[in-house]
Amino acid sequence: MKLLIADDNPQITQILATYARKEGYDVTIAIDGFDVLNKVDKEDFDMILLDVMMPKMDGFQVCRQIRQT
Repeated sequence: MKLLIADDNPQITQILATYARKEGYDVTIAIDGFDVLNKVDKEDFDMILLDVMMPKMDGFQVCRQIRQT
């Protein structure tokens, strides 16, 4: 399964990625809302863990954008 982890805190993303990889997930990390949208345009993900408080574009805005496509 392909998992996208979206958070601007590298410590959080690394911890989540480590545990997800141990469970067999193929992990991609995004650091802000625009990065999420860019990666979602290029690749299909089975699941997205989305932080609400990200710079540039918050998680709620990103979720709305993803749902439109």
